[in-house]
Amino acid sequence: MGRKRGFLAEIQHQAAVAQRQKQHATAAAERDRQRARKEAERAKAAAVRAQQAAARADARTQAAAEKEAKRLHIEAMESIAASANAELTGQLADIDSILTFTLDVDDYVDLEKLRKHADHTPFRSAHQEPRPQPPTIVAPPEPVYIEPDAPSGLFGRKKKHAVAIEEAQAAHAAAHAAWQAEVAATPRRQLEQLAAHSEAEAERARLLAIDQAAYAEECAQRQQQVDDDNAQLDALIIGLAGGRADAVDEYIGIVLGNSVYPDGIEIGYEYEYDEAARELRIDLELPSPDQIPTTRGFKYVRARDEISESAQPLKEQKDRYAGLLHNTALRTLHEVFEADRNRHVETISLAAGTNHIDPATGTDTFTPLLAVAVAREDFEGIDLYRVTPAETLKHFGAALSKDPRGLTAISTTLGVRSH
Repeated sequence: MGRKRGFLAEIQHQAAVAQRQKQHATAAAERDRQRARKEAERAKAAAVRAQQAAARADARTQAAAEKEAKRLHIEAMESIAASANAELTGQLADIDSILTFTLDVDDYVDLEKLRKHADHTPFRSAHQEPRPQPPTIVAPPEPVYIEPDAPSGLFGRKKKHAVAIEEAQAAHAAAHAAWQAEVAATPRRQLEQLAAHSEAEAERARLLAIDQAAYAEECAQRQQQVDDDNAQLDALIIGLAGGRADAVDEYIGIVLGNSVYPDGIEIGYEYEYDEAARELRIDLELPSPDQIPTTRGFKYVRARDEISESAQPLKEQKDRYAGLLHNTALRTLHEVFEADRNRHVETISLAAGTNHIDPATGTDTFTPLLAVAVAREDFEGIDLYRVTPAETLKHFGAALSKDPRGLTAISTTLGVRSH
């Protein structure tokens, strides 16, 4: 198995880029599928509304309402069948176009684009802002003595006025004494206020320093991870430039990780580079034949009020699976040779087959279906836009299964290089 060294995230990113590029080829088909699906949903909703209206109609309009509901139901079912056909057509087209999908995509991977940069979020702390200075404590204003007005009336005025003055003077004396005490205590209270603020600020600064230290540690850890990954990348770039086997293996893993296939088509790889022979060995694992759609189309049958499914002719099923095998083999050869701009790989020895359950024994079995060895110079002499894949593989002397869908194995007794 080809060796990889922790570039899964980058591989996924590159795969997403490749996927977006390849989606341009099927954008129109996807829009048609979505449109048909939406039309089916609208028609189905209209049928439901009509059925509800029919249930509410009176006897005189019941027959007309039921007729309209039936019409809308038929229309909805036919739309559902059309939507399923559009989706199936797109799915089969994707499978049949596996080779052409990759021809307009540059499979070379610029390793420098995998270089990482630490993304440090801005420092944030609940203790960043200084505490505002508290309002200064000041002594209250000195009480002012106000002599009482003379009482009104003819009798006892002087005596009452004298009593009022005496009481006012006593009250003023008490207020003035309290004020003096307050004035005397003000400096102490001011010092206590300043001390409390200084203590709170010192605690804030302590907590802020803790947060800053934690942030610095997080940044350092992120930077260290980035530095480690970039050091690994540097080692890969240097090793690849020198044609070192483990570096070529890793680069091939990134290239093959970028190779995005249609939904439902999973391709497995094992690969190993022989530095001395400048040869890459690749083993491909294809989906088994029962994982490939065999439906030809969908049709609404009014008599049974159901959507029926018709099967592809056996020849079409055989041709499609054989095409998947041949196209995948050529696609893999193309992607590796194109991506290997340093021309470390001079020859590719490729074998392909599938895992399946042996119907005779019920055991898991791997059946080899294709084997070919191709030199770069020979492969670069063909035009993949114009070839017939099976004929191209025969041109290269490949061993091909006579019936891949029937799981007819090729002989492997002499090895791939014998073909």
